[in-house]
Amino acid sequence: MGLSDSVLAAMIGAAATIGTALFQLIHNWRANVATDRRAKRGGFRSLMMLVLIMAACGVAGYALSDYRAQSLREDTHALRQELQQQVKILETSTARLELVNRSADDRTHAAELRQQGMDGIEALVQVPACRAMQMAFSAERATCSESDATRIGVCAVVPAKAQVNEVLLYSRPESSPQTWMESRVTLGQEAGGARFVDAPVERAHSENTKEVCSTYTHWASDKAHTARIVVKYLLL
Repeated sequence: MGLSDSVLAAMIGAAATIGTALFQLIHNWRANVATDRRAKRGGFRSLMMLVLIMAACGVAGYALSDYRAQSLREDTHALRQELQQQVKILETSTARLELVNRSADDRTHAAELRQQGMDGIEALVQVPACRAMQMAFSAERATCSESDATRIGVCAVVPAKAQVNEVLLYSRPESSPQTWMESRVTLGQEAGGARFVDAPVERAHSENTKEVCSTYTHWASDKAHTARIVVKYLLL
């Protein structure tokens, strides 16, 4: 098991003290046996010297231990400051990277919205066949006329700041093989018992959006129709 520097220093000091003490005791014992009373006074001086040496060894061991502990504290403090500095640098770099990514995402989102405006926002409504009143004394129903037409608003939702450039109108019978390009109509054009009437209007939808609506009328009795509008705009 490894020992810390402070414990190792204390052990060294203690070993030196014990060794010195044993050496002095043996030396004094021999001197006391071979000499007279005067030698005994010299032994007392040796004993005092031994005490002083032991004290000096203890002080030296404590000083060495404290020095090593102080050095360790200074190294730990320096390491902590370096780590804190590295953390600050990392936080700054992370914040800068997030800002760059956010700006890039904002630019990408704005480009997507502009492209969406150029492509157009569509709205679809399917209107069922007109059912006129049943003829008297018959199971048959009369054919609907335009006065019996169902009126419905076809609305597309666009950004509130959008500048509407064009509203494309389409109408085709249910299950028709026609493409939408072939089904395009103009305002007021009759298309198999249906037509768009009134110019497109804009009205508020929410705080950030608005509706662009066109009124569609349908009186065809034989089949349902699908009405479609495509709103193209410029995002301001």
